[in-house]
Amino acid sequence: MKLYQFSWGIYPRRILVYLQEKGVTDIEMMTLDVVAGDQRQPDFLKKNPAGTVPVLETDDGHFIGQSCSILLYLEECLPGPDMSGATAADRARTRDQLLLVNDAYNFAGICTFHASPLFVQRREQSSEVARAMRFEYARVLGSLEAMAGDGDYLGGDRPSIADVAFFASEQFMRTLYKLRLPEQCARLEAIYSRFQQRPSATPAAFPEWIVDMAPLRDF
Repeated sequence: MKLYQFSWGIYPRRILVYLQEKGVTDIEMMTLDVVAGDQRQPDFLKKNPAGTVPVLETDDGHFIGQSCSILLYLEECLPGPDMSGATAADRARTRDQLLLVNDAYNFAGICTFHASPLFVQRREQSSEVARAMRFEYARVLGSLEAMAGDGDYLGGDRPSIADVAFFASEQFMRTLYKLRLPEQCARLEAIYSRFQQRPSATPAAFPEWIVDMAPLRDF
């Protein structure tokens, strides 16, 4: 298999952290220069017409272009440790949590489009939209908080693919944009802090110019 990725992106990070958690090293890494626009080149668009990263190329030549789908696919294909759940009910709960994570950080991403100087030349800035998206981000994370239970992680005593997606997404948002979890999400904050101690949690290096421009302005 091949993974088309760039090490610091929010969605590629989900897969890269997951692979470290699984101890997988035999997937070929195809690094893209997204700043230069590699993801918009015709050859890449044949793999993923959406022009988004990551993309997993499977052994039989199929392309999977959504991070959640890639996580679910790899979890079916790769040997342990189990990161989806031992029973059908457990696996359904993990998928529910994974989708909540995805929704929350999609809202966070739209917030950054309207409140980060990084996008001022490409997006119309709107404090109203930024506030609305931050509200939705907090609302969905509130639902995830309610599902977290009393274990060390979202998946219980061990991290699940939902934990991986949550940690990678939250680390990206708070490191680059200085957007942090809502105060009411104490369980999620504890899970984040716990996951941060794992070897897979070592942060990626962002391009310096992006770090300087990205933090959200007041809105």
